[in-house]
Amino acid sequence: TMVTGVIKKKMEGKQFGFIAVEGQDRDVFFHADKVTDPAGFDGLNEGDKVSFETQEDNQGRKNAINVTKAA
Repeated sequence: TMVTGVIKKKMEGKQFGFIAVEGQDRDVFFHADKVTDPAGFDGLNEGDKVSFETQEDNQGRKNAINVTKAA
């Protein structure tokens, strides 16, 4: 299921960031290697609207996968 959110914080040098989702208290973590947008990680900026799917890590936290700019 695709979810929509906004890139809240992007850590350039570390290749990861966080996506804010309306109605959710916790931001969703994403890593550069989970970005599927043609522009890549570098093409995404804070404030951009993105769509993604979530996957739980081994500690039960939701991480974003298949991150791409929302239309």
